[in-house]
Parts: sequence; structure tokens; C-alpha cells
Amino acid sequence: MTGQAKRNLWRIFAITCGVLGTLIAFGPPATAQGNAAPPAPSVTVAPVISRPVASTLEFVGRTDAYREVDLRARVVGFLLERFFEEGAEVSQGQVLFQIDPAEYEAAAAAAAARIKRAEATLTEATRNLKRAETLVKRGHLSQAELDEAVAKAAQAEADLAGAKADLTTAELNLGYTRIVAPISGRIGKSRIDAGNLIGPDSGVLASIVDVDPIRVTFAITEREMLDYKQAQQGSESRRYTPTLRLANGSMLEEPGVITFLDNRADPMTGTIRLFAEFPNAEQLVLPGQFVSVVLVSAEPEEMIVVPQSAVQTNQAGAFVLVVDEDNSVSSRAVVLGERTDGDVVVTQGLVVGEMVVVEGIQKVRPGAKVTPVPAAQEPAS
Repeated sequence: MTGQAKRNLWRIFAITCGVLGTLIAFGPPATAQGNAAPPAPSVTVAPVISRPVASTLEFVGRTDAYREVDLRARVVGFLLERFFEEGAEVSQGQVLFQIDPAEYEAAAAAAAARIKRAEATLTEATRNLKRAETLVKRGHLSQAELDEAVAKAAQAEADLAGAKADLTTAELNLGYTRIVAPISGRIGKSRIDAGNLIGPDSGVLASIVDVDPIRVTFAITEREMLDYKQAQQGSESRRYTPTLRLANGSMLEEPGVITFLDNRADPMTGTIRLFAEFPNAEQLVLPGQFVSVVLVSAEPEEMIVVPQSAVQTNQAGAFVLVVDEDNSVSSRAVVLGERTDGDVVVTQGLVVGEMVVVEGIQKVRPGAKVTPVPAAQEPAS
């Protein structure tokens, strides 16, 4: 080995010793410290609690008018006038249509005249009968002539009765020329205009619906029917009050009342119709709408609840992430009940006092360690 090569080896050795000395003096480089375990992620947790919850059942229902009447003409004639505004409120007994009464006034007058003639005929026949009875007693009149006088008196009496019946019919027909509202309610569109010839074959002239209260029909299963029947016979806590959720999600202010259960089941669906009525003074609900009927239990019951944000779902069903005393996370399958006021009822899977993850669920997996942070408490009301 030449002298130059030896000098180069000594130079490399000196540099290597200097680097090792530096490492020993100042420790490992900063990049080596990055291999340390990261801190446990922070998650927001909330306790599983128990509180009074009013049990609810929800069904899709259809609204119907409490009462509905189709107006029709009972006599033939020209429609002279309409006395209402379409869509307005009408009162029972209010005149709505007027048919030309002239023909029926004449018929009533003719019937009244026939009554007077029949009365006169009956008066004469009665006098002749009394005279004949007197003459028969004196022997101046035969029995056959008396029988004829009796028959004429009876005929005159029958004619009078027939004339009175004709007058009653004529007066009824005259009254039918004024079509009045049989119920109070809101009247719809008029299907015929003044000037048309109308009669019994003209169909519906207009319809009146009484929507206060409004009737709602909804279907329940056979099992729910049995529960309903047992609730009627059981304690107050198991009885239900119907409320109505409208199409925009708002609730009708006043609760309703269940009026009756239908007397037969639908063989196609196995359901039974239930009927309820709700106050509807402001007419927010109209017949033919779809609404949600919510049955609320009369007395709340203690139930386990968790925030809805804590509940997740997968192919196996609903589950929550539970944080134990060692801050380890585990997945817990749960059976859910109804949702109420931002919480969800848990019927199986949790006990009061356990802590569940409500925020930061995406940061953790079962078996991982976390740093639990209590959720902000709602201010006391």
C-alpha cells in the first residue's frame, strides 16, 4: 500500500470517529423521535341515562269529512239564481239555488182550488144524506136511494182527501224549487250555472263538507288491535291519545279522540280500520289528505335513552361504541325503540351509566384507546 493510500484511510477513519462522537454527544436525530406511539384520539362521550318517555305509535291515515252532502235538484225547471260564493261557508237552512217556481205555484193554486170544490161537493152530499135518512124513516124514500146517498157522501169525502194530498204534493214541489243547505259547512264549486234547465237527472249541483271536526281513518294490524283493546281495559298509562302530524311536519295543536274500531278486518291485508276525530276550527286539514296519526301514551314510562348521534348501523343492525373504564372502545349491538326529543330509546344492549361515543366516531375502531371528553350538558330549564 502506497503512502497516499494510507493517508486516505486515516482521513476516512478520522471523519467516521467524528460523526460517531457527535451522535453520542447529542443523541439520535430528530427523525428518529417520530417513531414514538401517537397520543390516543379525543372523542366526545355521553352517559347512557334513563328518563320518562311517552310511548308513541305512528300510522299513515287519510282524512274524511265529518259530514258531506251532495246537492241535487228534485224538480225540473230553469235555474234562476245561485245565492252563494264558491268555497264559502254556508249555514244550515241557507238558500243556495232557486229554480223557476212559476209552474209549481200554478200547480199548488190548482190543487187548492180542487180542495174547495171537493169541500163544496162533500157539503152537498152530507146534506143529501141527512135528508135521505129522514125521508127513509118517514117511508118517503126507499133503502136503495139511501144507499146511493151514503155512497155519494163517501165519494165526496174521498175526493176531498185526494185534493188535499195533491195540494201537499204541489207545495212540496214548490218548496223543492228552493234548494237549501241541509248542513253547515264549506261549499265547493258549483257544477251548473243559472239559466240551465235542471232536474233530478242533472247530477250533483254542488257539495257541502263539514270539516270541523275532521275524521281520520288509519289501519292497524291484528296484534296492534289486540294491544289497543287491552289498553282500553288496562291502566291509564297504557291508554293512547291521538295527535296529528301535518304534511309540513307540524302538529295539530289539539289532540283528537278515537271514536270507534271497524267491525271487520280487511282479508287482503289483515288490518283493521280505526277512526279518530280531531278539532279543525281553522280548517288546516281538508278531506282526502294523507296525514300521520301519532298515538301518544297517557303516562310516560322510564326508558333507557342515548343521543341519536351515538347510534350507527351496519349490515348486522344498529350498534354504538362504548368506552370502558380503561378508555378502550368496544362495539355493542343494540335494539332500538322510538325516537324522542333528539334521543333514541334502547330496549336491549345498554345499561344506565355506560359511556357511548357521540362525536369523533370516525376516528376510532373497536379495541382502540381513546381520550374521552364529556359532551356539553344542556342548561337546566
